[in-house]
Amino acid sequence: MKHCFAVLTAALTLGLGAQAATLVGYAEMAADTFSTGPATGAWANGLRGPARFPAPPVQGFSGVQFGPGGTYWFLSDNGFGAKNNSADYALRLYSVALTAKKAAAEKGAVKVGNFISLRDPDGRVPFPIVNEGTRERLLTGADFDPEGFAFAPDGTLWVGDEFGPYLLHFSADGRLLEAPIGTPNLPGLPTLKGQTPLVIGHRGSSGTRPEHTLEAYRVAIEAGADFIEPDLVVTKDGVLVARHEPVIAVLDQAGKVVEATADVATRPEFRARVRTKALDGVQVTGYFAEDFTLAELKTLRAVERLPALRGKAFDGRFEIPTLAEVIALVRDAEANTGRKVGIYPETKHPTYMQKVAGHDISRLLIDTLVREKFTDPARVFIQSFEVGNLKALKATVMPAAGVNLPLVQLVSSADEAPYDWTAAGDARRYDALTTDAGLKDIATYASGVGAYKRWIIDAQGRTTDFVPRAHSAGLLVHTWTMRNEPTYLLPGYANDPEAELRQALWAGVDGFFTDFPATGARVAAQYTTPDLRSPQHPAFALGGSSAAANLPASGGFEGLNVTPDGKAVYALLEKTVTGDPAGQLRLMRYDLGARTWTLAGRYALEQGGEAIGDLTPVNGTQWLVIERDNKQGAEAAFKRLYLLDTAVKNADGTLKKTLVADLLAIRDPQNLGGTAVNGVMRFPYVTIENVLVLDASTVLVVNDNNFPATGGRGAAVQDRTEFLWLKLDAPLTLAPGVGRR
Repeated sequence: MKHCFAVLTAALTLGLGAQAATLVGYAEMAADTFSTGPATGAWANGLRGPARFPAPPVQGFSGVQFGPGGTYWFLSDNGFGAKNNSADYALRLYSVALTAKKAAAEKGAVKVGNFISLRDPDGRVPFPIVNEGTRERLLTGADFDPEGFAFAPDGTLWVGDEFGPYLLHFSADGRLLEAPIGTPNLPGLPTLKGQTPLVIGHRGSSGTRPEHTLEAYRVAIEAGADFIEPDLVVTKDGVLVARHEPVIAVLDQAGKVVEATADVATRPEFRARVRTKALDGVQVTGYFAEDFTLAELKTLRAVERLPALRGKAFDGRFEIPTLAEVIALVRDAEANTGRKVGIYPETKHPTYMQKVAGHDISRLLIDTLVREKFTDPARVFIQSFEVGNLKALKATVMPAAGVNLPLVQLVSSADEAPYDWTAAGDARRYDALTTDAGLKDIATYASGVGAYKRWIIDAQGRTTDFVPRAHSAGLLVHTWTMRNEPTYLLPGYANDPEAELRQALWAGVDGFFTDFPATGARVAAQYTTPDLRSPQHPAFALGGSSAAANLPASGGFEGLNVTPDGKAVYALLEKTVTGDPAGQLRLMRYDLGARTWTLAGRYALEQGGEAIGDLTPVNGTQWLVIERDNKQGAEAAFKRLYLLDTAVKNADGTLKKTLVADLLAIRDPQNLGGTAVNGVMRFPYVTIENVLVLDASTVLVVNDNNFPATGGRGAAVQDRTEFLWLKLDAPLTLAPGVGRR
């Protein structure tokens, strides 16, 4: 009853008849089908015991191509389900002759012929293999997990591997021709020019140390920040120092400290320095940096601005640094580590500084950078929440000093406004800068926009179109501020700050300000690690920690094929790379002429889909892909065949795909497979790893039976290999050379 209900549900869900295929041919091979060779199956969980099988089993299959004389080549999988079970399973390609059962009275036939052994007699593999000391060095399922293969125009053989993942190149007779080709980490983040996003230590590592101290900056640099951010205010004697605001301690009407970044309120000698000033139009009472000389400020010590959230463990330990001291720290770090960290100064309240404090902060900044000889445009960004001082920097201040540094227009929330606009009677707010026209205007004087994160990810957690619009204007986008504490995270992130960072990166930001640069650097490293590695990568067997893997187990290449023109190999990962959007798989392209990898696109799994099974070409841009869940038998709910188009992208940047057939709702009016219920056949095996285009309307689909597994056709039934000839409802547009010649 349960099985019948599952069939009916699948048919109704698909709309049987719309994208259903019809079974027009069937054959099967018994599970206990063996080839010639030594007894196998002696290994279990890395321990050797007696062999379980008298010879190598032919199955399961993980790739199919046309063979000579109407036969097919099938690639054997890695053996007995896991690396540590398969040391005595030799990797082979089997020649198989198939006869399809096309009518109820007929019988299908499967005849296994000769085989090609994959081997490395020339020692191309640079790490130890099972048969290390032998002449032929036959490759086994403990060395590689082959998933998908194809013949190149020159007759050589290309095989995809899950363990590395690697691309393996063999001669036509199975001899490894070159060292395994690793897979580079090419995430394809949608940054302005494809560059790596910057990690910017917001006020240093302000989540772990009092902000704007040399200690906070030092920790940020050691954590991996690419830039550190000093907010700049001015002392009475005209020196730039790093503080978040010119007011270093804010007092309420009763004289109690409301917020402070220095311990000035505890110093009786400075009690008379309390002032009330209009800071950007708001009356603020407290101690202001411009009322202290540098020497006086140096007697103070920094305190945590958010003590209720971040504690007071480091209060009273660190001085207030000058910009010159921040630059010296960066230079010391470069001398000690070789890393060229940049600085990202903010000119705080330029209008206030000019009119109330009596200093032109923009000129002071450029003068200091020139004096300190720190004017490399690759290591400095200058930012401001006001507009006028950035335009002045671009038009007059920097040209007069002979420097040209990138400027960044900060954009706060829509209910706020650049104060220089407000002071001039301009009623516009920051949202005026976020329109297409506003962004184009910013591009006339700035290189980037420093956007409040809600312009990029709204309050409901949805990615907006802000970044692509800013990129269209030629602007970098650096967003602020990323913090680890749950109070700053949207509910959808489930208290995971890395989830917010990943969403911002996939939104296309070119950098982000973070109070916790260690967290930011850890996330950024997911996209800058040189290559992809699964936990089965041989480097981990040689002493490395598999915690460094950036692919799940068995997450490497599951589908692989050569383009119809023979110029490139396309290889599709089975699982999501760490840091990539959930359920998105990378499709890699390897140019056989240039011998270079590129990212061809990202494949999005459907809800219910958990992995892909195979990839085969249709034409120059279209591919058939098997997508499946990890269930079998009556529990199987998702086994489908899709047409993927690498030339068309969805709104989220993933490649467009179209449902071709539901493999759990195959029309079988003649009951060719012997398992149809009400004319509908299910193909409920866990892994379906073989698809091949026979002609414009017919494909061959074959399962991997994971020998000696059971459960596909019943809990106690050993899984056989079933060969399905499926007629598609809509014909495919084939490139020349695709299909049986």
